[in-house]
Amino acid sequence: MKAAILVRHGESEANVRQIITCDINGYPLTARGSRQAEFAARQLAGLRVSRLLTSPVQRAVETAAIIAKHTGLVPEIEAGITESGMGPYNNAHMSGLPPGSREELGMETWESHVSRFREVLDSLESTTILVSHGMPIRAAISSYLGLDEVESFGIEIRNASISVIDLDSSTVLSVGSLLISQRIRNLLK
Repeated sequence: MKAAILVRHGESEANVRQIITCDINGYPLTARGSRQAEFAARQLAGLRVSRLLTSPVQRAVETAAIIAKHTGLVPEIEAGITESGMGPYNNAHMSGLPPGSREELGMETWESHVSRFREVLDSLESTTILVSHGMPIRAAISSYLGLDEVESFGIEIRNASISVIDLDSSTVLSVGSLLISQRIRNLLK
């Protein structure tokens, strides 16, 4: 089976401060975020995975480095799975966002998230871990489930959670879990 294992980065300074940001640097993992990434990495250890891709954003790169220690994989930067473009609201506090759609606010559109993430997934030739961010992961998963942005609002992608997509059958196997089930573990061994 060829699978995409989507991992959201651990808790970062931006999460704690409730800042939305697509900056490459400046918001590292918190101590809690590092522990979350360690837990996720232990879940991924021993699985048959050939690549580890990461968003270029610091919090994702730091999470991927922790995963690398447990899997022996070398992280590769992949711009197609980067954080959402925040437009004029980059580095804004979440409470300062006015009402309106992402498009109305000049942020990256849902369709852009789906397109760029699916392009990466469609190019994969083997089971791969992809360390990314909440919105891009939700968009990718939703595209396999046939859901649009509004229909997917209930999907929660927690920090350091793991979602798995069987790329051969285009089937979502898990969403936002902190554990890899035995069924999925058996498929990926």
